[in-house]
Amino acid sequence: MGEKLNKQHIQVPNNMTKKDGLEPKDLLVYATLRKYMNNETKECFPSLATLSKDTGYSINTIRNAISLLSADNYISIRKDGRRNIYKFNPHKNFEPFSYKFLENKTLETNEKAYLIAHQQFMMKDQDGFGKTTFTNEQLSEKLNISARTISRLDNSLVRKGYLNIVKTESKDPITGLHINEKFFHLDELGQAIIWTLQKHEEDIEELKEVTESNTKDLKVVLRENDNLKLEMEELKKRIYRLETGDLENNDEILL
Repeated sequence: MGEKLNKQHIQVPNNMTKKDGLEPKDLLVYATLRKYMNNETKECFPSLATLSKDTGYSINTIRNAISLLSADNYISIRKDGRRNIYKFNPHKNFEPFSYKFLENKTLETNEKAYLIAHQQFMMKDQDGFGKTTFTNEQLSEKLNISARTISRLDNSLVRKGYLNIVKTESKDPITGLHINEKFFHLDELGQAIIWTLQKHEEDIEELKEVTESNTKDLKVVLRENDNLKLEMEELKKRIYRLETGDLENNDEILL
């Protein structure tokens, strides 16, 4: 049961903070809403009290986030009696977040929201880790929160063992300050789902390449088979003409 739970995940669209000016807390509300989504109808209807309990935000914060998500067309809302039905609009590019991450009790609400907004900007070429080299000022523009808040959240994640910050020899061309590399322990945060999905996509691509290669080989074989059929038909005709005396003396039978 635990292993199955680790593979369950929700999807959060990219560029929500950059494109539409949403804040990380709005992304956490979206992610929490999405956890209740029916995969067939793409709808859900958790109460504001339930969302408040799950996220740690006040009902007013939840209500405001839902209003912004609706205004930016990430969700649509319809009434069913006294309850709201939330429907998720389709998107192409997204970041996956596991149920294990969303239910991680060691993370504070704002830490979780920060990680949800931040993950899309991380390089994930090393299994288990997400790396960024943006300054806090650069991240502030991307995530729509202050650089001071980012520094505070980073320090908290470092204390909990979820983040290592390494000072490099490279310097920012504008400030002249050394550039820090941030290594987030995504596996320990419950985000092993990233590499599970990456492996799944790689397997699909490999299967696709094998299928395309086999299809090409099959087409070659079928074409050669058609040519052989034509040659056999021609050979049968020549044999028939030879047996019936219709073949002229200077004709040849090609074997």
